[in-house]
Amino acid sequence: MTAQERINTQLATAFERYQTENERLQRFAISEIDRSRLELIDLLNEYAKKDNTISRARVNSLLRDLDEVERIIRNNGITALNKVIEDSAESAVTASATALGAIVAVDAISPRRINRNVLRYVTNRYSDDGLVLSDRIWRLAGEQRDELNKTLRSGILQGRSVNQMTVDIRKVYDNETWKIRRLVTTEGNTAHRVATAYSASDSDVVKAVQIIDHPGHRRHEHHECYRLSRQNPYGWGAGMYRPEDTYIYAPHPQCRASFRYILKDEYLGGDN
Repeated sequence: MTAQERINTQLATAFERYQTENERLQRFAISEIDRSRLELIDLLNEYAKKDNTISRARVNSLLRDLDEVERIIRNNGITALNKVIEDSAESAVTASATALGAIVAVDAISPRRINRNVLRYVTNRYSDDGLVLSDRIWRLAGEQRDELNKTLRSGILQGRSVNQMTVDIRKVYDNETWKIRRLVTTEGNTAHRVATAYSASDSDVVKAVQIIDHPGHRRHEHHECYRLSRQNPYGWGAGMYRPEDTYIYAPHPQCRASFRYILKDEYLGGDN
């Protein structure tokens, strides 16, 4: 096995492990945003009458208080996604440094600086909808607040008890989790790719990164990662790009494409 083959085998294995880590980060983000549900339940109990219902006369006052719930969703969401990005970047930098360890100086790759730069890049990246990450979290919080607004207004006007509305609120949160999972999948995998590319640039031994698409799902051949993995812009081979080519970092939402390393000629060597 050549040095490059060994390195890329390690990168591939590390990326598969990261997918399990991403699932954990999805659960973490969902849990953080779900904390706002407990605040809302406390709020309902404050408004409840002795019969455990809420007066119709107070419906508008309660719905105005959803501003605070929306704020908690928003703030917890931003905090959670920042951790997703940081943990994902750290995972990638560790994998890259380990894989390149035999041919790169110990201090060549700076985890702290790379992680900081990855967080800055991912949080300020404009997606295809023209929004940065905080905008998308604000949108998620607003949409969730709108659903809670409809659910509570309907429940109060129907005379449902706080216990019954608590169940309805749980359903709203459950129905919104797919949006959180989508965000974590998108931003976590993007952070992992960016950190892998930044590590390549720092190493001074990597000539190119090769994008490896993630097949096995519907309409995969229409995804941008499919196209990028088959292009040959520099004549180096299919899917090979400079580590600084930012347009390969986030091919499309929920992209699970990963990067491999193409070493500079002087580091290719023979069997190791």
